[in-house]
Amino acid sequence: MKKLNSIFGNASLILVMVVSFMVTNSSAQSNSINEITKNKYALDNLIAGIRSENCGIKRSAIYFAGKYGIKEVKDVLLEQLNSRNEACTRILIALVLCELGEPKGLLSVKNQIESDEYQKSRRMATQIYYDFLKHDN
Repeated sequence: MKKLNSIFGNASLILVMVVSFMVTNSSAQSNSINEITKNKYALDNLIAGIRSENCGIKRSAIYFAGKYGIKEVKDVLLEQLNSRNEACTRILIALVLCELGEPKGLLSVKNQIESDEYQKSRRMATQIYYDFLKHDN
């Protein structure tokens, strides 16, 4: 029962994050990290956060990469999307890749839709992908 509560708690948290991300970034554009900060280690730290084993750090770094539209992390996000992450992390990565408008990322999201073993993850990726297609035209 405790595990079920944990799963549903994570699902609702991710849903809230996705909705708030979509609302705040409806007109997001890709930026260079240099446009955001002058810190010479900012990109390295962001990439380290995205690759972190700590789920909280990883999700926060992914979220901020999408929030600020950091285009330099697209390849790292693709790498993480295709690795063995939790479903909620893959959903967040899919959302960020769609927000960045990365063609390879969109193809990876489409492939995730077809191959993900978790129904929730497939359903969310489908919604993110089709929402992007609808608003991209």
